[in-house]
Amino acid sequence: MKKWLLSLCMVLALAACDDKKETAQANAKPVIKIGASLPLSGDMAETGKNLQAAMSLALKDEQAKGNLKYDYQLVFEDDQYDVKKAISNWNLFKSVKDIDAIFTLWGTMGRVASDFAEKNKIIHMSCGLSSDVAKGFYNFNNATKPITHAEKIATFYQNKGVKKLALFYYNCAEFDDFLPLFRQKLQEKGINIISETAVNSTDTDLTIPMAKVKELNPDMLHVQLIPPQAGIFAKTLKKLDWNIEIGNLNDLLLSADYFDGAYIFQDDTGTLEFGKHFEEATGQRVIGCSANFYDNVRMIIDAYEHIGDGKALPTREEVVTYILNNKNFASSFGQYDIDEEGHINTPSIVKQLKDGKLKEIEE
Repeated sequence: MKKWLLSLCMVLALAACDDKKETAQANAKPVIKIGASLPLSGDMAETGKNLQAAMSLALKDEQAKGNLKYDYQLVFEDDQYDVKKAISNWNLFKSVKDIDAIFTLWGTMGRVASDFAEKNKIIHMSCGLSSDVAKGFYNFNNATKPITHAEKIATFYQNKGVKKLALFYYNCAEFDDFLPLFRQKLQEKGINIISETAVNSTDTDLTIPMAKVKELNPDMLHVQLIPPQAGIFAKTLKKLDWNIEIGNLNDLLLSADYFDGAYIFQDDTGTLEFGKHFEEATGQRVIGCSANFYDNVRMIIDAYEHIGDGKALPTREEVVTYILNNKNFASSFGQYDIDEEGHINTPSIVKQLKDGKLKEIEE
């Protein structure tokens, strides 16, 4: 009799558990997954981890508002800023992890990812110096447009009285859009490019090309390099005892800690309010693309929350259309400018590195 009662109790308990499980499953919110392939190790790890923190903070901030219709998950994979590893990650996102949107960093990755996203109908968000990144229905590029940077930098050099400029730049697709525009704007301002040096990822010694440029006696150097070549360049400057003013299109030179006094041109980094919030929440400084990646996550969430009912997932086409047509997104930059191709343009700003800190220059 006792055994029979015990068995009956166990059956009833298991049935109750099944009922609770079914109820929980019925009440579960649909999940939207955002996958980011970033350099989380290697020479670019500092940048990758900063943007990972920006994305995580954005999700945390949106969740803190409460009453979200959907659950959102961030999935991160390390690509060490290697295209082959990034492509492998994107395929993993598509085939195994059922990702709804992918995030990439800079134009080199973004241009390749744009084709992948378009082919597989996956929403793609990036932050890169290339107009091609936003081409195609599913692609967005949240970054300063190349023409905006070109005009800003050329005007700054003109105002400084520069007549002879030497260029050093990383040999990659990232700068394909920018360089022709930059050359044109410099010519319009009466600035002569006396030398151009393309630096490859395999270059470990820049002594000879830099010594040749030094002999040309330029007024200033414009440098677009990333680690480790940025560090090699800095050490060679010291080796050649070459004291010259330097301008740079991003703040990656800071990782070398050799460029005190350099002028840094970059995408706007967001409002002071955002900067304070980011630094207090993450313990990291705001860099180029921090606010952009933060906003990109929020744009995805904003779209799903506005057009979805919380029961079924809106189609990706509906999400893309909403983002393209939403002109009133509350951006971390205090202004929002999205064009019909999905390029979200941000202002170009100039700062100067002094004593290890970036200080914005009033023009």
